[in-house]
Amino acid sequence: MDSAQTPYLRLLAAGSNARGQLANGSDDDSHIFKNCRFINCTEGTLPPHTFGILQLATGANHTLALLDFGGGRRELWGCGDGRKGQLGPEYMGQLTEFTPISMPLYKTYAAQGYTCCLVAAAWETSYLVLKSPSRPDVVISMGSNDFGALGVGTKQATATPAVVSFDHLTIEGRSIYPNELVVESVVAGPRHVVLHVRTVLNDEHMLIGWGLARHGQLGDTKIVNHDRPHIISLDVSPDPAQTCSLGLQHTVVCHQSGRTTVFGSNKKGQLHGMNSWGRVRQVGCTWNGTYLLRDDDEDTLISIGSNSHGQLGRESQVEENGVTVGPVEFTLSHDGKSPPLRSFACGSEHVIAVISPSGSSDMEVWGWGWNEHGNLGLDHTDDVPKPIKIWPAKGHVLDGRIAGVWAGNGTSWILLETAMLKRDVCHDKAGPRLGTPVWSQ
Repeated sequence: MDSAQTPYLRLLAAGSNARGQLANGSDDDSHIFKNCRFINCTEGTLPPHTFGILQLATGANHTLALLDFGGGRRELWGCGDGRKGQLGPEYMGQLTEFTPISMPLYKTYAAQGYTCCLVAAAWETSYLVLKSPSRPDVVISMGSNDFGALGVGTKQATATPAVVSFDHLTIEGRSIYPNELVVESVVAGPRHVVLHVRTVLNDEHMLIGWGLARHGQLGDTKIVNHDRPHIISLDVSPDPAQTCSLGLQHTVVCHQSGRTTVFGSNKKGQLHGMNSWGRVRQVGCTWNGTYLLRDDDEDTLISIGSNSHGQLGRESQVEENGVTVGPVEFTLSHDGKSPPLRSFACGSEHVIAVISPSGSSDMEVWGWGWNEHGNLGLDHTDDVPKPIKIWPAKGHVLDGRIAGVWAGNGTSWILLETAMLKRDVCHDKAGPRLGTPVWSQ
């Protein structure tokens, strides 16, 4: 890629927007996909020199976006509700445009070579994982401490970013030293969070979590809340966890072999038969459902659990012990096969997926399920019981490559790469940016 060029990116969002979490400049729900705004940038563009969005995480009413500027340089931007401190101590109100997140208390981490590499968001709490080539990983939590969501004990003030400690954890009586832990991933549900952690010395893989635990979603039904990190499982076998997804009261783990393990509530049948599936390459959870993308010839997406809003994505109801189990029913192509499924993302009670129409290299976004806030971008608020194309939207042509999709609490997000333009096309407006991202290296 020419150093004088950068991708022309647009981030679109639809759905719930009560606190400005769609970053479109308002706090009204959006029933169609609209451009997200980045403060001091030309409307319809991301900040200058942005090469992509590495992660996008959504809470109840706030959003975090980890932007990639190439060469290892990253910045954390946020919008929406910051009243509980989930956007850091600098923004305790409401932001209706994406704004760089600055935390002066942790500028020392940037000075030590740390970069923000992973982000996640619970209901009103945010999580950041900072990494440095020569120093231990650092996990930061900020925002609400309901249900022990900060992971630092029950007395921590909600508005103060805190470093999560793992000093109290042991493996078979052996203390775990912070400098031997590598955080591979962090995933949050509304009320609990799970980290996939690896030890450097023995290559042990652990799932560590905290937050609401009363349904067994953190592996122990005797505890109501874990307000400090708790080892959910320890895996020393050659088949460690690969991906993880969290619902409202359950946790689903996909291992490298394609098998799955589960924890938590099965009241809606969301864990039914989960240990019997194999060849799974991606898992996803709505609040009360589970989705498995299988590594087979048809890229089958299995859906299990609550179907109160059509979120299982099918009309046929095959029952196993009173629980409906089966594949999501995409419209068949002319050759009788379902279109290839590239990836999918689960929101609170809706799902969006990237597919390739038969015989085409183009990609489309399809969606189904709960649509009360217009989060499927169809310009209405009726639930959608079967997958339907939501992008390109009606009246739009395919004007760019789909570079990423995300789904949140009544929200949907699409990142488009539309062209290659000179970097000066996207420029700052007059005036300085608000805040200096401590993670920018």
